[in-house]
Amino acid sequence: MQSTTDTITRSAVACTTDPVAVAASLIPLLAAHAEACEREGRIQPPVMAALRDAGLFHITAPRRAGGPGGTLLTHVETVAQLAQGCVGTAWAFCLLSGVTGTVLGFPAAVTDIVFRTGDELLCSASAPTATATPVPGGYRVSGKWGYGSGCCHADWALNGVQLLDATGAVSEMAMVFTNLRDPACTVLDDWRVAGMAGSGSNTIVADDLFVSDALILHTSQTPPAEVLLTIPGLEPRDLWPMEALFPLGVLPPMLGAATAILQAVVRAAGARPVVGWTYETQATSQTLSAMIGQSALEIDSAWMHIRRATGMMDVTASQRALTGFDKAQIQADCGFAMGLLRTAGNRLLDVAGPGAFALNNTLQRFWRDLNVGSRHNALSSHLSAELYGRALTGQPSNLRLLPDIGPAPTWASAA
Repeated sequence: MQSTTDTITRSAVACTTDPVAVAASLIPLLAAHAEACEREGRIQPPVMAALRDAGLFHITAPRRAGGPGGTLLTHVETVAQLAQGCVGTAWAFCLLSGVTGTVLGFPAAVTDIVFRTGDELLCSASAPTATATPVPGGYRVSGKWGYGSGCCHADWALNGVQLLDATGAVSEMAMVFTNLRDPACTVLDDWRVAGMAGSGSNTIVADDLFVSDALILHTSQTPPAEVLLTIPGLEPRDLWPMEALFPLGVLPPMLGAATAILQAVVRAAGARPVVGWTYETQATSQTLSAMIGQSALEIDSAWMHIRRATGMMDVTASQRALTGFDKAQIQADCGFAMGLLRTAGNRLLDVAGPGAFALNNTLQRFWRDLNVGSRHNALSSHLSAELYGRALTGQPSNLRLLPDIGPAPTWASAA
């Protein structure tokens, strides 16, 4: 690894002031390469070049780093637009842009090492499935991390580890910057799934990788939100709590997938016949029209829940520390929204009929991606609803990432 005293030739952060519109303009390009993305398990080169040239990877970078300091809602809307062209590309982009934007706001002791040119991208696999053994100047890291979405395109991975002490016992959990270009790191081409294949969520392996002390993020040293709010110069994106950010970091592609299915079914309904029935077209059937309407309402409702959740992150978290209950509500919003999206997508495929499952029909790919992606453990609809119920009734949390889910609102307290 190069020394931080070496000369750094870093380009300016490339970004755009209207990322949602730019993403919408790229939908045809992503759609044209979606089949290849799924087949090869990675964002295709022309798409990757377009995303870079448009400055989309840096839309959440803070202003102090030369970025636009985009809101979380803007990031969600941008990813959802991209997903209308290719869900796998959007999923990988969502993780790459989110993690890269976060790290661009870190102190120079980190960014001078990670961003040698300014074009570097980061992914993340947060589960602490590797160990870090202390050595002079840092740690030796070994282990595997599954679900490394976007790792094929990343230069670094911000991954979870168990820090060991001198006796070999676990001392704490931490995040480490893993240099994916280091010979001690490899990426296994092992992502074989029925949907979301294009996300390239392969396994990352580190074999006795040296990580300097500067590139270790100790969980125990993370300042609480109450302290962060008193630090001058921080931007709203610096105040997003990680527990609530996690589900919002994987949900946006599903919003786009469900929207793409809805749009395709609606456009076809006025001309597609209903084979074997007396209706001239699908649109002339009151039943099928109602099914389309109900699905559209579910997708609309999902967006309402996500706008409430991002509003808590973008606005409220800049005014006060979010409570455990606030974070539980955000988790519940995301889980409930995911259930709505999957239900809507399934019903819309009922409307579309068996022809939608032909391999040359793009609807089946959107449907497979939606059904696999919406089953991410971070977005379990049923467990998220249980979490919300537990928060309302004063019961212990069922989510390891969020042990504190109180206090419940005053109206929920027993008289």
